[in-house]
Amino acid sequence: MAILSLLRQGPAVDLDILIIDDGSTDSTPSVINELMHQHPQIRQIRQTNAGVTNARNTGLRHLKPGTEFVTFLDSDDLSPANRFVSDLPLLLANTELDLTYGKMMMVECLDYSTFEPVEGTRRIDLVGIHLSAGIYRRRLIERIGFFDVSLPQAEDTDYLLRIFESGAKFLQTETSCLYYLRHEGNMTNDTVLSARCFAAAVFKSICRRRADPSIVLHKPNFDVKALQAFIRT
Repeated sequence: MAILSLLRQGPAVDLDILIIDDGSTDSTPSVINELMHQHPQIRQIRQTNAGVTNARNTGLRHLKPGTEFVTFLDSDDLSPANRFVSDLPLLLANTELDLTYGKMMMVECLDYSTFEPVEGTRRIDLVGIHLSAGIYRRRLIERIGFFDVSLPQAEDTDYLLRIFESGAKFLQTETSCLYYLRHEGNMTNDTVLSARCFAAAVFKSICRRRADPSIVLHKPNFDVKALQAFIRT
């Protein structure tokens, strides 16, 4: 469904949808193959249980030469309608911008017939720490490099902190950039590992800034407390 939510963004946006299949054992490969047959903008790379961090790096290694902008979408999330139409023109109009960064909606139930949250479901709209909230210029991705493979989780937190330490010029928007589905299968439900990796990502940022006082963490106004409160209740 994540892929279908991206396909509905066209034809206003020319997307190259690169799927990294990290060793699925269900019908995922055949479903993707059928989608690729119908939609030539979809590509697939399969790897075997290398983990999310390596999957993201595989995607970066296989960007097409002409790719100008990059974003990410995890398999259990959805891309809201007009997500790219809202923010991409801002980047096109200002070549000095390295990225836009918007909002995410965390929800407990999604309607896959409408690609929207189920009416009445518990939800919260906030500025979260999530890769899908950004659209990144290719030059920024190349400057920041690859994801830290020492982090099995919070690799996205580490990557975003590195971006916002780099002096990247960003515009914070009110755009709803993703519907993040909160469910029992979320990797972050392993609270011990999740907390450990998040702490490691933050500590790495602190160490970088201590080692080089010229580094300034210039970031969006993350609603971390609101996010934690939603998860705990």
